[in-house]
Amino acid sequence: MEAMMIKPPDFDPSRRYPVYQFTYGGPQRQEVLNAWPGIWNDFAYHQLLARRGVIVWICDNRTSSGKGAASAWPLYKNLGELELRDIEDGLSWLKKQPYVDGSRIGISGVSYGGFLALYALTHSKSFAMGIAEGAVSDWRNYDSIYTERYLGLPGENPEGYRRSSPRYSAANLNGELLMIHSALDDNVHPQNLSQFAYELQKAGKPFQMMVYPRSAHGVNGQDVGLHLRRLMLDFTIRNLRPGQ
Repeated sequence: MEAMMIKPPDFDPSRRYPVYQFTYGGPQRQEVLNAWPGIWNDFAYHQLLARRGVIVWICDNRTSSGKGAASAWPLYKNLGELELRDIEDGLSWLKKQPYVDGSRIGISGVSYGGFLALYALTHSKSFAMGIAEGAVSDWRNYDSIYTERYLGLPGENPEGYRRSSPRYSAANLNGELLMIHSALDDNVHPQNLSQFAYELQKAGKPFQMMVYPRSAHGVNGQDVGLHLRRLMLDFTIRNLRPGQ
């Protein structure tokens, strides 16, 4: 698995740092490239986190490695499980590094990465916090041409749809969660946010949530973009506590 790490500019290997893992993780979608990052991988924001004393970690799970269709099809009819297994394998290596504090690891992603953040926080105890932006919480809500390519027809794979949808595991939430969604998102519809929030409320799980009224899939615009980054930064610093 390809990975990259951004260390604080005053990195001291004798210290132990918190880690912020950015993920996308969708089929055949690489993030670790010898090039300027893609749309979801906000390199400037990750540099800011590093300057605040947080190690930024990006590791492509095998199904998102860009190594051809054959590398993606092991997840057929079951989204989330294999991706999380690879993410945790990467964390196992990371936790062996003497400069990493394994109790202060966060995960963040947008779109499919937001889905993986929700899936990770409801299927793992590895993360102190997570930020899920524009996340799919129930794959029955998503467009058929994408979803049915990987999960098949809902009537033929009902358990796969249920297993792959974090909504049904909301009661198992571990770690602090910030959910972000845009009210005009016509790709990952806002009902994904509402349904997951309702399940968390029923389970008595605390969480934070922010809605951007005039944005679509991905928060855009200078003013609201600045608001988003301040929100994410404050949440991350409060929960990963760099400098301690």
